[in-house]
Amino acid sequence: MEEVVLKVENLCKDFGKEKVLKGISIDIKKAEKIVVLGPSGSGKSTFLRCLNCMEDPTSGSIIYEGEDLANFKVDINKHRQHIGMVFQHFNLFNNKNVIQNIMLAPVLIQTRELRKNRRKNFFIKVSNLFRKNKKPLIEINDTVAGIKKKNEEKAYALLKRIGLEDKALVYPSTLSGGQKQRIAIIRALAMEPKVMLFDEPTSALDPEMVGEVLELMKDLAEEGMTMVVVTHEMGFAREVANRVIFIDDGVIKEENSPKEFFSNPKDARLKDFLSKVL
Repeated sequence: MEEVVLKVENLCKDFGKEKVLKGISIDIKKAEKIVVLGPSGSGKSTFLRCLNCMEDPTSGSIIYEGEDLANFKVDINKHRQHIGMVFQHFNLFNNKNVIQNIMLAPVLIQTRELRKNRRKNFFIKVSNLFRKNKKPLIEINDTVAGIKKKNEEKAYALLKRIGLEDKALVYPSTLSGGQKQRIAIIRALAMEPKVMLFDEPTSALDPEMVGEVLELMKDLAEEGMTMVVVTHEMGFAREVANRVIFIDDGVIKEENSPKEFFSNPKDARLKDFLSKVL
């Protein structure tokens, strides 16, 4: 049986009186590549933002590693580390150079964890003064400097992978759109995610820059990354997706293999949509 990485059940999202998602249910399996299509305003981006906990669902559940991310009691920051997100407009920090952008999140999270464990050890040592059976300390094999060095090496390796190691110390404002988006993708990869979410990653790019971003995404797909991609790139959907879903008016109207989805659509709204985009 294929492992389900994310299990979405009856996901709903309202913005005031506007109902954007009206009950989406889908199992996202390990190494699966799902492409999400739909007209503007259909709820595609909201769906992704709920998966990454950037929007709180109004109702429904998102099960990841046995926990419901829609439950406000769950530590979503712990899980969000493993669900990478790539945005339409890159979202790089313009006041930090490229290497700093890539290192920022993993260094912050790992440093926070290190300091938390040091605090725990301090309290264990104090409590052990009054214990007969001493409680073992948490094993700590790193330092803040070590964390920074390790993540800098990883960041340079990721930049080398996409042929942009020479851009490590420049600022995002000096880069092309395609370079920014590829760096945004490897910034997400630096967190070693189990799932990657892409929200129209090529829609803000000039046509000649689209190819270099899609090639990187295809490489990730071939390596077995679990991916959910909102896009208007029909060629990518045909070539890379295991499954294509069509969202309209906040619900999944149709889902199928790429071959069946494009050659034999069933839903009338999907037929109309494809007639305009193909």
